[in-house]
Amino acid sequence: MCGLAFSGKSTLARKIAEHTDNKLVAFDKLWVEQDKEKPVPKGAEGWRYIRDLAQKNVLDYLQAGKSVVYDDNNPRKEHREELRVVAKKAGAEAVVIYLDTSLDVIRAREEANRSSQDRHDVEPENFEKVMKDLEVPTIDENTIVFRPEMNINDFIKKLS
Repeated sequence: MCGLAFSGKSTLARKIAEHTDNKLVAFDKLWVEQDKEKPVPKGAEGWRYIRDLAQKNVLDYLQAGKSVVYDDNNPRKEHREELRVVAKKAGAEAVVIYLDTSLDVIRAREEANRSSQDRHDVEPENFEKVMKDLEVPTIDENTIVFRPEMNINDFIKKLS
């Protein structure tokens, strides 16, 4: 998955994993789980720790013959390249699903979340960093684009 916070990555990742019976590895969930066991450092150190753990989980699933949906921002090409290396190590192919969601839609979802608290809030500085870092995936990255106006069920059927 690739996209900004509130672009719909987690919802789409969960639905793809459920529909295709793939394993779901979610960066945010891993962070919360690990933080309960032992506080995860804030900033780059914690990010790298969780990212390495996520990649290990992805590799373990792939080596066990399971397909995986990895739910994270993956804003930079180098982040997605790390995952391609993991997939290749396991003899699998990486596909990038880019959520092309307008900033207006993202901001509306973020505002709605402040009331509903359906998910954790994103610190403004973290959102800005990811937005600044975002390198939209290109066709050479084996990219499939999802937009909010698309029918999610039809999209998932095409993946199967």
